[in-house]
Amino acid sequence: MSIQFIKEIKYAKLLSPLKDYQADEQAVEHRLDPLLNRETVITPGRFQYIKRLFESDEKEILNVIENTRASCPFCPERIQASTPKFPKEIVEEGKIVVGETILFPSLFAHMDYNAVGVLCKEHYLKLSEIPDKLCDGFSAGLIWLKKLHNYNRNIKYACFIENYFPPSGSTVIHPHIQVLASERPFNMLKDLIWRSRKYFENYKTNYWLDLINVELEGDRFIGEINDIVWLTPFAPMHTYEILAISRRFSNLLEVGEEYIKGLVSGIKSVLKFFQDEGLSSFNLTLYSGPFGEDSSDYFRVGLKIVGRSGYRFPFVSDLWGLQTLMMHGEAYEVPERMAERLRKYF
Repeated sequence: MSIQFIKEIKYAKLLSPLKDYQADEQAVEHRLDPLLNRETVITPGRFQYIKRLFESDEKEILNVIENTRASCPFCPERIQASTPKFPKEIVEEGKIVVGETILFPSLFAHMDYNAVGVLCKEHYLKLSEIPDKLCDGFSAGLIWLKKLHNYNRNIKYACFIENYFPPSGSTVIHPHIQVLASERPFNMLKDLIWRSRKYFENYKTNYWLDLINVELEGDRFIGEINDIVWLTPFAPMHTYEILAISRRFSNLLEVGEEYIKGLVSGIKSVLKFFQDEGLSSFNLTLYSGPFGEDSSDYFRVGLKIVGRSGYRFPFVSDLWGLQTLMMHGEAYEVPERMAERLRKYF
């Protein structure tokens, strides 16, 4: 095992008008992701200043809910007529229905194969209410992925994505998930798989299991449910970033009902924390090792969930050019402190 948590603290120096132009120093902590070797800066001095941008305005939320309800394509009175069907050779029934979830192909695809799962009849849910609908959504998506893999064995790479509320990039308020699949791995997944394989070749152990063992007694460990370990990453790309790692499964075709229930239980705790923090928006991705290959030696199914900026005026994104153009992570809260505040929700 050779996981190293490398960090270095520098100081930004200035003469601050907040201190009558006396000398001031602000800590800037540089951290290196132990697997991907990507750098993140932690700037905790900005958290109290920036936290207001993550908090939402309830009046603004109510306004956008009411203004979008009448034209929502996912509400019960329009969903059947406004949504497409899968080709019969993949899904004979055209759509997949599990509980309240209705899964169908995206009308405007993001990937070679792109399913959308509408999770519920309600046009809007609070963050803490969403997980109650996710078990059906994940189950429907897994049914589609299995049918898809049987149809085309070259489809090896897949992920679930949920974007909730406009700051997350979602164009529809109504709670839904995306399931993407392709013959080609997504960029981040490609890096994770390649680096994980290299780690196994070098050290003959699984990076993700090593990471769990290192983090279990540390300040970033949050909790464990059904063999799924929850923690804050050492070098997060975003402020409200949480990571979950499966101990047992290397790809999504292996998982079953017990795994889904455990995963949703953890998501529920995280989203309750986000809600109490004043957040209304998040991104979530559930990713997998390649289908049809034995990646158990070097990979594990993982989930990443990130709280996004609040819905309020003035509308300011929490992502700026450092992240979107320079691909450099920045978080305004120390991940160990984030884990401490989140741990009581598990």
